[in-house]
Amino acid sequence: MSAPAPAPAPAVRARGSARRDARRSARRVSALRLVGGTLVVWLLVAVASVSWWPVYRDGAMVVAAVTAILAGTLVALLGAAYRLSSPVVGIATVAAFALTGVPAAVPGEANGVLPTGGGLLDLFAGVALGWKQLVTISLPVGSYEALLVPYFVTALVVTVTGVSVATRASRQELGAIAPLVLFVIGIVVGPSRLDTSVVTAVALAGIALVWTLTARHARRAVAVASTIGARVPIARSVLRPALVGTGTIVAAAVVATGLGLVAPPSVGRTVARTDVVKPFDPRDYVSPLSGFRAYEETDEADAAQLRVTGLPEDGFVRIATLDTYDGVVYRVGGSDGASASGTFERVPTSVDVRGVRGTTVRVGVTVEGYRGVWLPTVGDLEQVDFSGRRADRDRTSFFYNASTGTGAVVGGVTQGTTYDLTAVLPDQPTEEQLSSARPGSAEVPALQGVPDAVRDTTEAYTDAAGSDGAKLVAMLQELKRTGYVSHGVGDDRASRSGHGADRITELLTSPLMVGDQEQYAVAAALMARELGFPARVVLGFTEGGDSGTGSSSSAGTTTFRGSDVTARIEVDTAQWGWVMLNPNPTVRKIPDAQQETPKPVTRPETVVPPPPADQQDQDQQAPPQSDRDTPSVQPLWLQILLAVLPWALGVLALVALVLLPFAAIVLVKRLRRRRRRRAPSPRARVVGAWDEYRDALVDRGHDVEPSATRRESVRGAPGEGGPGLAALADRAVFGPSDVDAPTADRMWAATDEAISSLRAGRNRRERFRSAVSLRSLRVAAAGRSAVTGIVGAVGSKGGRTSRDYDGRRPFGPRGRQREGGRPSEDRGTT
Repeated sequence: MSAPAPAPAPAVRARGSARRDARRSARRVSALRLVGGTLVVWLLVAVASVSWWPVYRDGAMVVAAVTAILAGTLVALLGAAYRLSSPVVGIATVAAFALTGVPAAVPGEANGVLPTGGGLLDLFAGVALGWKQLVTISLPVGSYEALLVPYFVTALVVTVTGVSVATRASRQELGAIAPLVLFVIGIVVGPSRLDTSVVTAVALAGIALVWTLTARHARRAVAVASTIGARVPIARSVLRPALVGTGTIVAAAVVATGLGLVAPPSVGRTVARTDVVKPFDPRDYVSPLSGFRAYEETDEADAAQLRVTGLPEDGFVRIATLDTYDGVVYRVGGSDGASASGTFERVPTSVDVRGVRGTTVRVGVTVEGYRGVWLPTVGDLEQVDFSGRRADRDRTSFFYNASTGTGAVVGGVTQGTTYDLTAVLPDQPTEEQLSSARPGSAEVPALQGVPDAVRDTTEAYTDAAGSDGAKLVAMLQELKRTGYVSHGVGDDRASRSGHGADRITELLTSPLMVGDQEQYAVAAALMARELGFPARVVLGFTEGGDSGTGSSSSAGTTTFRGSDVTARIEVDTAQWGWVMLNPNPTVRKIPDAQQETPKPVTRPETVVPPPPADQQDQDQQAPPQSDRDTPSVQPLWLQILLAVLPWALGVLALVALVLLPFAAIVLVKRLRRRRRRRAPSPRARVVGAWDEYRDALVDRGHDVEPSATRRESVRGAPGEGGPGLAALADRAVFGPSDVDAPTADRMWAATDEAISSLRAGRNRRERFRSAVSLRSLRVAAAGRSAVTGIVGAVGSKGGRTSRDYDGRRPFGPRGRQREGGRPSEDRGTT
């Protein structure tokens, strides 16, 4: 009869219980990681999507975001549950994109919640073509056509990637990288103005950092618990450090957000839509003002050009706004096309006019005899709806410039083009209010080739006025009082067309000021610029053409004929923004030159020129006021430098960004070496030298177990001098006498030679990889986690727990334990 089995020892029962607790804890951690990681990724994707809101500003984006997040999470969790490979997860993502993309991103082509053939075609085409369309269209776009596809596909891929990393990778906090990419892409395709990006960026970075800190402390707690075989208090090891880190991050976030909002950038940021090739360039077309006289020809003067319904009394229909003068012609778009007036964008649904104060009108327009690329509009356009057989072509070909209120249709409008406009007519000041106007701050292209007669006439007309607004009113009144209207057609008094510098000089210096709206509008705009007001010329139609006849109105419909064409000016004021002004004289009989005794224009007193010897001083005087907006010509080498410098700085910044992590690793290792070499005692310096050599072995690729002795660590190691270093370090730690400073110096010299031998025979790439390797840092971190738990238990019994190169020993004096024993061999330090 066999003896009964002995009862398990208490230690064995304790180890078994610890292992069971560890398994249960692992299961709990896995569930916590699955749910927690997914929720954090959801939060990050939601915050990152805020950068896309200025692009769409529509509830359809919210639907697309929820669909993308749910579909992407389902794909990622199935991949994590069944351990699917990356290609399989990619195929599943494409399938989810095809199934959910049409109702979410192309709702106009969906059959309820099911995709259609045309919708799938637009969906997959939008992946490739939607990006360019998105950066060449005015914002917001809403759910226009398939422009939600870029956001939907990006959010779907980001969600799949983020949740997969959070649930499957060893470092789940790396899942925050994908939402950061979503945020950056939203900034790139978004508007050039600073919107909510500062707050969003700070919030996104703060959440990612808090997640990183929490995950790191949780991993460390699990490692310590596994090492010591006991539970680790969550509050002390995870929650408390995470809360401290969170508080620091929140404080930094508040400061960063405050600085970003209090001192925002003074200029718009450069994004994709500011640098993309413009689909419509106004410089490719002749200035519409150059064809002004064509409307006054006999055949065109009485021909119907436009039929407009719903236009208020004395309404003005804008053809184009011109803000660039080069001494020859007034045109649209600036000298290089880079000005605000030169940027035309497609209008998906509507234009944001929330900041415009005025009256909303709805106008219908039917094109009759009018031809051209410029689309007649009214006020500040909010929405345009084309109808008729060419509605689809006109809708996709329509471009608009919100800064000037000018619209264009690529290919031009023809007879029968019909559309409805919703616009806001801005409030206009009275003439009395205009007298108190101050110049605004709008940017307009610099003037070139302005004749001297503009400056002289402006000074003569405004000499008696006081304020800037009073001078502006006085100038307009004098133009109307002294000017006469003639188109030079038929029996009209001879009057040259054009508005170049020579024609404006002739207008302002002739005994009789004779011209038409083309010349008076240009002269008034140049004179307003002389007074300091940003000004531009506006070409359009109004009843009577400001000085003629030929319009007809019946039953709310206004028919504009060729004789109704006119040109006015707009000036920017500090109080009312852009204000439209009529500088044209009324039609009246032009007197004969012999009968008219023109009133001489008062000129400023002529200054007698100085002697030739002082001519140099005169040349050094400031340029006349009319040239104040003309930029100085820069040397060719400076132009080349300024053109290359941004690209060079960008490349250097990118290189610095790429090299920054490597530089940080090298710096950490340098600081670690310095701390070891400057340890407070010779013995600690010897131990630090050994640690430096051991870390060099690890970074080179030699496997060193954390529990290996020094002699075991150098077994099979490359290079020379390893066994000697191990012996010297052991002698310093376990020897009967203290280590002196010369011995520590010899140890470091031998260490430097041994590390140099590790580099022998290696190429530059291998040496670089060793220099930036993280293996020694990871081994040190893992060793600290394990030793902290084990040595902490020893230290609670009276042992000392500091590291060797801090000047103190983990055991009693000279390596002996307090119980009187002595370790057989030192296992190294971490």
